[in-house]
Amino acid sequence: MWRTRPMPHTYFKPSIIRKLAPFKVDGLAIPYAEFVPKLYNLCMTLGFRKGLIMPSRAFCSDENQGWPIILLTKHFGTFPFNHGRVGGIVAIDRHGPHAHHGEDSVIVQASHVGYDPISGVYGKCTRPKMEGTCISESCGKITHVITPYLEQYHFARERIFLHRHENGTHLITVKNSFIDFDSHPVKNGLVLNLESIVKINENGKILPVTAISTSQTYEVCDEFRRRIDESGYTWKTGEGEGIGTYLTDDLFYFREDFHETDESILLERNLIEFMPTIVTSRNPPLRAAKINIQLEFARTVESIRRGAEYDNKNLLYVAGLNVDLSEFEGHPATTYFVPWAAHIQLKDGTPVEYTHPLEQERLYALLMEQNSLNPEQADLKEEIGRMLAAPRFDIRSPK
Repeated sequence: MWRTRPMPHTYFKPSIIRKLAPFKVDGLAIPYAEFVPKLYNLCMTLGFRKGLIMPSRAFCSDENQGWPIILLTKHFGTFPFNHGRVGGIVAIDRHGPHAHHGEDSVIVQASHVGYDPISGVYGKCTRPKMEGTCISESCGKITHVITPYLEQYHFARERIFLHRHENGTHLITVKNSFIDFDSHPVKNGLVLNLESIVKINENGKILPVTAISTSQTYEVCDEFRRRIDESGYTWKTGEGEGIGTYLTDDLFYFREDFHETDESILLERNLIEFMPTIVTSRNPPLRAAKINIQLEFARTVESIRRGAEYDNKNLLYVAGLNVDLSEFEGHPATTYFVPWAAHIQLKDGTPVEYTHPLEQERLYALLMEQNSLNPEQADLKEEIGRMLAAPRFDIRSPK
């Protein structure tokens, strides 16, 4: 009796997409002059010990991060340990040194972005130590990392054309350098997701209807045309017009050799997967900062849990966004903190309520429950005065 041989199973590996949680800003920004005493009082509520807390900060090195550092010094009574690299990257190899500098440990991690409260635009700040009115990127490192991708995106918007043929066919003409040909894939640059835009024939192939010296022209698929039509777009005949803002983040990705060669390559690695979302954002620096904060928090919590540096210690790790406001109309420059998430572990056993990280709204509520006054804050003027009044020691090399 003949038996039919079972057909082999074909396994198609699904695409696994990482989704970011919503990062809210509206109504959650706390001035640093209020945030730091609230943070200190939260530590006291958790059982941290007065005079034994070693704060640490993972900030960018820009001068507009100075006041937050001074406030941490004032309220915790000591200059904070440096736990950061450019762009708000956490130096996880510094957990050990930080843990050895105090009985209890606090880490505040933040990427930063400038904000103009008049226009509502993010990404710029005034440099008061430059002559005249000097306005530049608030975080030069984040801007430096995302700029090549922004340039590619804006170039693509002008070199991909939507148009309608006289016979009624709706077309898209794409520069060859954006197309991932089987015979000549894109090695570096923006890659268009043609399969989401154009018609695929019955053999599963994407074939152009025509080609010119530097471009290919395809008939768009019904879904893409419907999407464009529903936006109210009017298709033009002839050469048509650039796709512009219709080149949304789901229609392309970047295949790149990293541009950075120093420590900022860590920042670029964090952002590259989400670069289409960043470059299409209304405020790319803000979007990049939010993404970096989320990824750094997850990476740092993992490093703490897998390591032993903070074992049997009180630890509060808080991540968030530093929003820098420049001096204007007589108001001093200031920084606000938008909390994102927190990791808590306690020396005598962490309560179940803190087993998982505190998410944004719960963390904000917990901080706002704390008093904005810290009676134990240091008087920096007095401390400096004591230093000036101290005897002058004769410091010599050993004989």
